[in-house]
Amino acid sequence: MNQPWLWVGKYLLVIAAALVLGAVLGGLEPFHSTTIGSARIGVGTLVQFIAHGGALGLLWAMGYRHAAQLRATSGSVSHLATTVLALTTLVVTASAYAVLLRFTAPFITLDIKMIVDWTFIGAILAAAAWLLWALFVDSEAVIAAIGRAARRVGGTESKA
Repeated sequence: MNQPWLWVGKYLLVIAAALVLGAVLGGLEPFHSTTIGSARIGVGTLVQFIAHGGALGLLWAMGYRHAAQLRATSGSVSHLATTVLALTTLVVTASAYAVLLRFTAPFITLDIKMIVDWTFIGAILAAAAWLLWALFVDSEAVIAAIGRAARRVGGTESKA
């Protein structure tokens, strides 16, 4: 494994650990049976919300760091940084809606839910538009990267 990219494994390990710990702790009886406030939100749900939110935050931070590392490299690969960050933002934004809705569903009204829905619709569409724009602007770099990957898989790339 390339030494400058070892950090990716650290992020993936912590993301996986957060998801597993959130599921395990949220499912334990004391967390499952205890509630908070008049809305009777389970502490297990809160633990899972924190774990999933943290995992999404780390996923976005990983995408940001990956983009920064791509920008620091020379050559056509550096043009992929914006596309990587836009894709990561789209995935995190779309996933954050499900995480937030699962936690807030017991205590938000339909009016507030509609505002949340439209806010996320706008954010997801903005992230998707950013990704499309990044792909359009950097399409030559994306095509070149796909070509290099295909040559590596086929074993036809020289080691020059």
